[in-house]
Amino acid sequence: MTLQQLKYFITVAEIGNITYAAQHLYTSQPTISRQIQMLESELGYRLFNRHSKPLKLTEPGKILYDGMKEALSQINHTLETAKVASEGKSGTLSIAFQAGYYSEYMFFEIIDELRESWPALKLNYNKMSTTDQHRGLENGSIDIAIGLELPHWEEAGFQVRKLKKEETLIVVSQDHRLAGKDHLEYNDLCGETFYLTSPNGYQVDRILKDIFCLDGVQQVGVSSSEIAYFKVMSENGVTISNPHDPYLLNNPYYHSIPFESEYSDSYVCVTNPNNTNPVIKLFMDLIEDGEL
Repeated sequence: MTLQQLKYFITVAEIGNITYAAQHLYTSQPTISRQIQMLESELGYRLFNRHSKPLKLTEPGKILYDGMKEALSQINHTLETAKVASEGKSGTLSIAFQAGYYSEYMFFEIIDELRESWPALKLNYNKMSTTDQHRGLENGSIDIAIGLELPHWEEAGFQVRKLKKEETLIVVSQDHRLAGKDHLEYNDLCGETFYLTSPNGYQVDRILKDIFCLDGVQQVGVSSSEIAYFKVMSENGVTISNPHDPYLLNNPYYHSIPFESEYSDSYVCVTNPNNTNPVIKLFMDLIEDGEL
């Protein structure tokens, strides 16, 4: 059994006519007839009912068609992916990172490695809302969405690959009463005002419930992380972030305190199973080989 024989068999099964299948495959009718006869001889059963017009599959033929069509599609995809990797063939990969979070900082090394290994590839990446990510995956304008683990990804039928959980940080100014602490006690956050992005921001009660006292705690929604940090400084408030937040890196004006919670950011890589771009697999392989 050869891949060529399977290709002939699947094409005839879908078209229902050997002559038309030969035209579609740019070969001759005798060639296809001979190869299918050889395949049937090897298998020991007939694949087509020759007396029907158009040609119809026998019961064993239907079983073979259903299984081999999917297998052949995967083989072709794998061959194309290997070809991209071996030849450095030109291709495109579009990645969208969720706006308001900083998962892109985990991927800079992987993106650099992809560029170095396959310099002919064109990489496009941007930051989008989850709504725009969802739309881009559906219409094919983006290949990969990276952001927080949310139930709507799997509900929409996308493939979701979990990456890692991130430490969650309470962020205060250096003048705040908690700035000298490296951990938080049960009552430390009583009476505090949290400035958090909305509508996709953190929910204080979801994070702190049953862990810290919520008496007098207020949550104020703001439009961006920049404003949240401004409020931390100007109003002596509190916000929540993660270690990749560029506002915190080497910033002398803020103090961050890690804490454990039932809830923490969990990043995922999301793809559309109908997207056959072979470069997606190259990217996924680099994630597999890395330490994300």
